[in-house]
Amino acid sequence: MGFVQLVLLEELLLISSGMIFFGGIWGTVAATVVLSGINFFSHDLALFWRWEIPLLLRGMAGMLLLLVVGRIANKSKVITSLAGGLIGLVIFGAFVTPVLAIILAALVFGAGIIPKNEKSHVLWSFAPTIVRLILGLGGIIYGNILTL
Repeated sequence: MGFVQLVLLEELLLISSGMIFFGGIWGTVAATVVLSGINFFSHDLALFWRWEIPLLLRGMAGMLLLLVVGRIANKSKVITSLAGGLIGLVIFGAFVTPVLAIILAALVFGAGIIPKNEKSHVLWSFAPTIVRLILGLGGIIYGNILTL
């Protein structure tokens, strides 16, 4: 592979990781389709199925994990304000300094980064975000291994 192809591949993998993080279950479906496309263009038919079956199984396991963790976190009713605060912090943080991003996120979205509830509610509210990060990083690593 040439340098430009590797850069485009990494861009695709980063976009699919972002789809998992911001899209949740539907983003995981889209990222699995992207990884399947990379697998299709990188291997012949025999190797394709060798990599595709574990990819689909891991994608389904990730979707189920997001569903279960999301339902548990939603019972605490903390996740909506936390997700709004985190997304606002990421969006504003991409364009302005981190300190200004925290102030703007607090003013615009009105949601704090850490809610004032019990520790178990706070931990479960961070669980979907952590699972999304782990699945996104796993997708990037798996995509890089696919092209070896």
